[in-house]
Amino acid sequence: MGTDLKIVTFNLGKEKFGLDIMKIDAVAEYEEVTEIPDVADYLEGVIDFRKKEVLPLVNLRKKFKIQDFSDKTKCKVIVIKMESRKIGMMVDDVKEVKSINSELIEEKPEVGGMHRVNFISGIARLEDEMLIILDVDKLLTTEEKLSLEQVVNNV
Repeated sequence: MGTDLKIVTFNLGKEKFGLDIMKIDAVAEYEEVTEIPDVADYLEGVIDFRKKEVLPLVNLRKKFKIQDFSDKTKCKVIVIKMESRKIGMMVDDVKEVKSINSELIEEKPEVGGMHRVNFISGIARLEDEMLIILDVDKLLTTEEKLSLEQVVNNV
């Protein structure tokens, strides 16, 4: 019998995603962004999160090549702990925390070609939906993580 995992669910477009609650620091409303020139298109800029710390803000719609937000001010920000750094991620809406038995989570699908899907840890088949479970530590490549570090250190 598998163990229950606490998964925070959120939407990006019509797709439903989930993150392990242990990797989440906070969920917040969208904050004003300071744009940084000459960075990857999925990096919106940086935010002064709760007036305490400067965090890079990743637009997950752009990262996953989903049509961008029509109104960014309505999105939510999930602050995740990725290795030694906190990062804000823009999502459409945070839905709920679900307890999902690990036996209901299938391995990530094999996708041929050049598609990078190692940031998917699995797919949960629930009663009325499929939930794509993301691996926080693999959302960004090593190069992307280094780039984020440089952006934050140079602000």
